[in-house]
Amino acid sequence: MNWLEIWRYAQVALGIGLVIFVHESGHFIAARLCRVRVDVFSLGFGPRIFGWKRRGTQYQLALVPLGGYVKMAGEEPSDSGRAPAPDELPSKSVGQRFFIYSGGVLMNVAFGLVVFPIILALGVPFPEPLLGPSTPGSPAWYARIPEGTRVLSVNGNEVFGFLSIPNEVALGSPEGSTLEVVEPGEGEPRTIRLKPVYAEDPGVYSIGVNPAVDPRGEIVVEGGSRAEHAGLKTGDRLLRVEGAIEGLSLEDQLAMAMQHGASFRAQFESDGRKREAELESEPSKSVELVILGVAPLVNQVVGVRDSDLTRPLGLEKDDRIVAIDGHPILREFDVLRALAAGDGARTFTIDRAGRRIELKSPPIAPSDVVGFASDIGVTADVQGTRVSVNPKSAAEKAGLRDGDRITKIDDKAVASYKGNKPDIKSAAEAAKDGRELAMTIERADESGRVATLTANVRPEKWSPLAYGLGLQGAQYVYKANSPSQALRVGIASSWKFLEESWRTLEHIVKGQVSGANIGGIITIGVVSHSWASVGITKLFFFLCMLSMNLAFLNVLPIPVLDGGHLFFLLIEKIKGSPVSERVLGYSQMVGIVLIVSLMVYVTFNDIKRWIWP
Repeated sequence: MNWLEIWRYAQVALGIGLVIFVHESGHFIAARLCRVRVDVFSLGFGPRIFGWKRRGTQYQLALVPLGGYVKMAGEEPSDSGRAPAPDELPSKSVGQRFFIYSGGVLMNVAFGLVVFPIILALGVPFPEPLLGPSTPGSPAWYARIPEGTRVLSVNGNEVFGFLSIPNEVALGSPEGSTLEVVEPGEGEPRTIRLKPVYAEDPGVYSIGVNPAVDPRGEIVVEGGSRAEHAGLKTGDRLLRVEGAIEGLSLEDQLAMAMQHGASFRAQFESDGRKREAELESEPSKSVELVILGVAPLVNQVVGVRDSDLTRPLGLEKDDRIVAIDGHPILREFDVLRALAAGDGARTFTIDRAGRRIELKSPPIAPSDVVGFASDIGVTADVQGTRVSVNPKSAAEKAGLRDGDRITKIDDKAVASYKGNKPDIKSAAEAAKDGRELAMTIERADESGRVATLTANVRPEKWSPLAYGLGLQGAQYVYKANSPSQALRVGIASSWKFLEESWRTLEHIVKGQVSGANIGGIITIGVVSHSWASVGITKLFFFLCMLSMNLAFLNVLPIPVLDGGHLFFLLIEKIKGSPVSERVLGYSQMVGIVLIVSLMVYVTFNDIKRWIWP
């Protein structure tokens, strides 16, 4: 780990600590203003790491960095029967106690109101709200929204960065989302209405949009990589890949060239001059996996867009494309490669619900290949058990071949590659400790006869082949034009995050957003580190978001949280006396169970998302 990475992790720790400090300072300041003695001001829970005492208050840093607390005199119930002292919390009026318990929330909101305008005046980097290729079979794909389209607003809400687009859709009505867009080459915006569909992964309503790469083709080059040794550097522009199919986007040109790890030539622009470079691959230095080395076939049709070429072909949703003109369809881009290899009409060999049929396309000109291929939405067939095999992987060494169908693992029939248990993916993950798997496979020869074979496969360490370069994501820096605009947008952003927090909770309750999207301290750390790598203003933008979400969570009427105290104070104000010790005690127990359960749940989500995906 280099010093830059250490500094980023330090920024993350300091940033999260700052948000907690702001919250607890709110309680501390409110208590002091109401003349309540503060015994402990703690960042973190559990045993004290270090601290000091000043003016009767113990200031400390504790071991468990999952929050903090302010312990006020008289806050805990006492059995002594004596009247509370003037500097103890119970001696204060309902209004004063309400102010003290809401102090943290008020400070979190104030943090956003103050910091948002400052960073927006300085300039915050965002992924541009430009659309890349849509997910095949999705509403955006069927709507034929062109790549490079700029989204101005979703459901009437202005968007500053790409991530706001799927968020607004997910938190909007499942009946439909309205996008105001400007398409490439157009000057006037137009409105598109799309009905989102529920995506099991990631558990939200979606229209299938993806971020765009840099429109100018700027690249990012990894230090010490083969790309750097070839003379390339970050900021150079990719112009074209040699031998690329006519009409293919730069993103797909690069992805196709890199797919199998072979060397390729490409044209770049560096410092205003055009040049060619030969790119070679090497095993990744940063990624090492323990895998079997098999993947699902990428041949399932998830949608067909109507056109003069697809209409006569007769492809249907859920068809499996076995081959085109005899070229097997196994991996991503195989459909495109097979179409580009032929001339005139094409013959599609299809598996339709277990029946093998052949379909004939109209004559396809070379200039129509990319458009025709893009109208056939193909994705990985995770419901099947036929696989492709990674070169030099454990599966290849054990004798598996592309197109083999895995029928049993350790004498247990497998139902799918992923999803329907028992599945291939789960069996492979269970064997990452080095256990050998006995596989039964079916393999068809050229005449169609099927042979049953066995193979013993032990997962091995494997690193994907890497070139050390990629296309830069489309980025821009949003900067307010004036202090008044920074203040206006900052206040609007503060309110927006509070509103989004409520809408997220509402949609989880309604079942329109999966609870699996909730993250805990690990997710916060990962996102903080990611945004810290972009720049200090981006990190503070995230900290403002975190502060607003902390304010929202703490105002919920859950015992133990600030909102629980505020709720009981409202009851006390209405009925004229505090709730009974018994009610308070039981509610505190329920609150603790809820909070601990939530912490366990979000930590489980974090582990699934970041540690054992």
